[in-house]
Amino acid sequence: MDMALSGDSAGRTVVQTGNPVRALDIFRHIVCILALMWTGIVNGQPFFFPDTTNYVRAADLAVHLASGRTISTVWTARYADDLPPRQTAPSSAPTGATDNPEAKHRTSANDLKSGLVMSGRSPYIGALLYAGWVLGWFWPFVLLQAVIAYLLIIMVLRRFDLARASIITLVTLILSFTTSLPTYNSMLLADAFASFGMLSLVLLALPGRLSRWQVAFLVAVIVMSVIAHLTHLTMLAGMTGAIVLLRLVGWLRPPPRVWYAAIGAMIVAVLAMQATTYATRIAVGRPPQLLPLLTARFYADGPGEKFIEAGCEGRRFEACRIPMGKPFDNSSWLFSVEPETGAYMLATPEQRRLMGEQDVAFATAVLRAYPVEQIGASVHDTIRQLLWIDYDALNQGCGTGPECWESLPPVVRARFMQTPSGRNAWPRDLMNGILYAAVIASLLALAVTMPILARHDRDGFVRMRNVLIITGAGMLVCCFFGGAVADPQYRYQGRLIWLPVFFGLIAVLRARQIRRAEVVPQ
Repeated sequence: MDMALSGDSAGRTVVQTGNPVRALDIFRHIVCILALMWTGIVNGQPFFFPDTTNYVRAADLAVHLASGRTISTVWTARYADDLPPRQTAPSSAPTGATDNPEAKHRTSANDLKSGLVMSGRSPYIGALLYAGWVLGWFWPFVLLQAVIAYLLIIMVLRRFDLARASIITLVTLILSFTTSLPTYNSMLLADAFASFGMLSLVLLALPGRLSRWQVAFLVAVIVMSVIAHLTHLTMLAGMTGAIVLLRLVGWLRPPPRVWYAAIGAMIVAVLAMQATTYATRIAVGRPPQLLPLLTARFYADGPGEKFIEAGCEGRRFEACRIPMGKPFDNSSWLFSVEPETGAYMLATPEQRRLMGEQDVAFATAVLRAYPVEQIGASVHDTIRQLLWIDYDALNQGCGTGPECWESLPPVVRARFMQTPSGRNAWPRDLMNGILYAAVIASLLALAVTMPILARHDRDGFVRMRNVLIITGAGMLVCCFFGGAVADPQYRYQGRLIWLPVFFGLIAVLRARQIRRAEVVPQ
């Protein structure tokens, strides 16, 4: 951990050398790391989300096939019977896959018999989750995220001359017990890497010395972030655009390392997606299935539904020809299997494929037909996403019926049902209240302290201003894609909302330093 304290701060090189690590330092580091995963620890196991099983099984499938189907885990049984026969040629469609729209198919997002594997679930974050499962019931994955968060907190505080042990510990504990950071560190998803990637890019963009290992660490975090989820790639692009703008107006002179990191990470992300497509085609005979996210979003917004009811330009889109009930929101349009409320899941595999391919064309046609209504709805969705930060991830229980979390292996499901999360026992309202209070207080603190920094601490003001602009761009991009393209939900903004609290603490601590310096006798 002490390596994270080496580097440049305010133009000075500060390197700790020759001092043995004391037992108190080790204890402090351990306390801080455990605090950054405390909700998972209290829960008794990391937090599941419905997408978790897709991530884990993607990696499990890869290992199972790569081993010649000799390596299996409790996650394998759900899909093992759907795999094509061993003799199927890689270039051919798997047994059961057909272009006949009347073919029998499974009403689930992943249907290996039909060659359907849902896109958007990174096998790379799945590999980390899978490794965490194999090594210890996912805890290594949670520990990794907590350590990364801790190192990034230290490095950001160092950049603002606030890396004293007492400050690091205080800030870490405040973030741990007032924000959702420990919960997202404990969640079996890619979400934590969204904020990790943002902070890593900011640290590379701010002038100042970083050691080789620090640069390597930050670049590795950014790469892992962008290959973990597509929204992280769009956020990186938005933040890079903000850095370009800051450079053009003369507010920031970023070191060359940030350009290499940002452009390199984008290239790696594109290559990773191509590799995923190639591997999926080899494994199941077809590339990953694109979800018609825009079609579902525009339908839920209203203009898409009007477009379909108006004839859909001669019914030229597959979404106009599938059996459809009356979906009440984006999620039911995509995933409901009930005839009264479903749409996408009621279609045949071939119809699903066509809807995925026609998604952008359908959305474009809706925009042409109802431009004002759809743009207004998209703006509303983006704002709604921006303001939605609740702790809804804590309680994931759904009763004791057999359909509740049936996607989990029986042994995992049985343990999950006994956790506070499985029993809906977390005091969600209380924790939401604390989170909202912390966010509001932090925004007020920034509003009060930024003018003080501008007058008395120009260097600190410039750094914080640039940090807020760069991360703000990433948040806005996230809210647009999360709200206007996908579906507004607590996760997209909730995973980032600890950052304003962090920045508010930094601004207050810098202002406090100024005040203390002013009262010191000359």
